[in-house]
Amino acid sequence: MNDTVFPKGYDVSTYLGGLRNYRSLVKQLYQRAEPAPEHVTALRRGLAAQVQPVRATIMTEDWCGDSAANLPIIARLAEAAGVELRVFRGSEVAELKHYYEGAGVTHIPVVSLWDGEWREIARWVEAPAVVDRKKTAWKDAHPEFMRLYSERDHDKQAAKQFAELYRTFLDEMVRWYEGGHWRETTRELVEALPASVG
Repeated sequence: MNDTVFPKGYDVSTYLGGLRNYRSLVKQLYQRAEPAPEHVTALRRGLAAQVQPVRATIMTEDWCGDSAANLPIIARLAEAAGVELRVFRGSEVAELKHYYEGAGVTHIPVVSLWDGEWREIARWVEAPAVVDRKKTAWKDAHPEFMRLYSERDHDKQAAKQFAELYRTFLDEMVRWYEGGHWRETTRELVEALPASVG
């Protein structure tokens, strides 16, 4: 990350306005998302020791369900802590995508916190551990999910069925997050900071 790449990202309002998938859902979640005050305090405290200004990025794609569910709470956490956040589509910003691929990151969204000298000081990827476990259990209970996923590029009916099932899956994820797991997202992000006090 640097002064040339960071401005290529979207501010949250612009990104939400240009979403091509799940726009209504993500906007609703953004309105409802409220980070835990103790996580806001912990983030501010943890960032105070870093070279300023600290900025945040999220690399994602519009079709990503984990991003649809998590971007709202991450954006609200950044706002509450006074951290400038930019959202990047990896397909549009090759240098950022290659940076993460070079570090072995294969999932999105990827959230990074960068200090004032553009050193990455924290990284959080995809979903909190508790949601990862629930996602695995859900997929195990719906074996057709991965079959349809593998067939969707060459079978229009499979693509349609996968899209419908994925939306069901996303709605279930949203229930998990709003039911308490947004706290896990913000907790894990805060605890990714060096010498975290979260």
